[in-house]
Amino acid sequence: MQLGVEPNLIEIAGLLVGGLALFLFALELMTEALKAIAGSRLQALLGTLAANRFRGVLAGAGITALLNSSTITTVLLIGFVSAGLMTLQQSIPLVMGANIGSTLTAQIIAFNISAAAPFLLAGGFLMHSFAKSEVLREVGRALLGMGMLFLGIEFMGDATRPLRSYEPFISAMQNMRNPWLGIVAGAVFTAVVQSSAATLAIVITLGSQGLIPLEAGIALILGANVGTCGTALLASIGKASEAVQVALVHLIFNLLGVLFLVFVIPQFADFIRHISPSAPELTGAARSAAEMPRQAANAHTIFSVLSTTILIWFTGPIGRLAERLAPSTHNKWQSSSQPQYLDETLVHMPALAISRVQLELTVLGQQVLKQVQHSVGSVVENNRQDLATLVEEDKSIDALSTSILTYIGSLSEGVHTDEEGKQLVDLTRISTCLDSIREATISHVLARSQRRMSPGANNEHLRSNEISGFAATVMRQFELAVKAIVHPVPETVKSIVEAKLEIEAQAEIARRHTMSVLQLRNQADAVSYRFTSDMIEHLNEIARLSRAIAKACLSLNALPMTEPSKDQTRS
Repeated sequence: MQLGVEPNLIEIAGLLVGGLALFLFALELMTEALKAIAGSRLQALLGTLAANRFRGVLAGAGITALLNSSTITTVLLIGFVSAGLMTLQQSIPLVMGANIGSTLTAQIIAFNISAAAPFLLAGGFLMHSFAKSEVLREVGRALLGMGMLFLGIEFMGDATRPLRSYEPFISAMQNMRNPWLGIVAGAVFTAVVQSSAATLAIVITLGSQGLIPLEAGIALILGANVGTCGTALLASIGKASEAVQVALVHLIFNLLGVLFLVFVIPQFADFIRHISPSAPELTGAARSAAEMPRQAANAHTIFSVLSTTILIWFTGPIGRLAERLAPSTHNKWQSSSQPQYLDETLVHMPALAISRVQLELTVLGQQVLKQVQHSVGSVVENNRQDLATLVEEDKSIDALSTSILTYIGSLSEGVHTDEEGKQLVDLTRISTCLDSIREATISHVLARSQRRMSPGANNEHLRSNEISGFAATVMRQFELAVKAIVHPVPETVKSIVEAKLEIEAQAEIARRHTMSVLQLRNQADAVSYRFTSDMIEHLNEIARLSRAIAKACLSLNALPMTEPSKDQTRS
């Protein structure tokens, strides 16, 4: 463009917005493909490598680089911490590693291999359309995304090229030398588009046109690191305190890193120039355009590595600060109908969503367990007010059960592997068993007790060792089954399945004791006997459904199990 010629700002805006939209869509396409390829292995990898802080950093960096999304890594960590499979302290190195892994996209962009975009698009289309293997089709989808990514960058480059001689824009970019202005701009833009990679792509694009100096680019990069925390913070709203704590760890870590560097940006820029490839044969804006993309990518990577190197030794204070800002809340009886762990953003990633369903089913199981325990206690004490309260609380538990089944239905409608399909069936079985226990508790115990038991009824026989011991055994079996949904210890799960004969023997002892105590000499004895028999059968049904839950856990987690004896094959 000649000097003095006004650029077509509408055309520039259209190209820039269109290129950004294509870039973001390409990132999503790549991420979805990579999740489908590697998703089922991610949780095992994270759990294995989180044993110490340095392996945790490597795990976080590797998984984030593979999936091109630090948000997904954060979601995984929230699930682990919430389930008690990992402490908040163990998750902090993984968050730090995720920051390092997220710099890979900028490094790829800086290589400027846009000339290969047509080949990536063509090859990706052919693989995605005609490959017989599901893995190859997903690889093709990832290549399609990469081709679109470079095409989007090309559009943004074409949009910004005319601005090289547009004085108002040049003056605005010169003002970006104020680091705080650049940090705020980078943070706001990243929070809006929910992608730090998009901010880095724009920084590299502007730098490749010689439109911004490295110092301004570094300020925008620092802001992008703060803005990228917005997605996890938004996702944690309304979730358990563990989710908020992990999101806060991400924010605290990035804020501290920015504070370390903001006052030495010029010196840091000189260091980056010294270690990055140079083009001494060029001068002025041409040299800046040739060198800036690689310098910006290197600045992003070195900033993340440097922050991690310094802060890795302070995981304890960072974790305690997050816990203080978002204290854990544990309610003994929480009957909220709102799911705590189900995340709609994971609906298209069954490998990760399944673990969230397990967590939510554990919450449901704990609520049903409390409901059963309270119902038995209320019947023994003949407390009608408690019975009425339990019936009311049942509405919230029922709503949560419905939400879980609806979420499983959404997962089953999407794309998933055969193995994931089997896991969804097992999760449905567990949910159905819990719901059956809930319904039986209300209909067979609460409703019947309200109808049959008079205020003056004598329930002392329910306190006997035979009946209370049988009830305690069933409650223990049910509690172990609920814990096995997320923490499936093979020996414990097998013991639940194999406890059928013991449960039946205790039930028979309870029946005989009831007959010996209530000799059916009058109508009151007959009413008490029928009620107690119903209660014993209800407890027997809970034990049977607990075994069904345990069997589903065995199948869900592919745990080995010895062949049961012939007497134990019937549920």
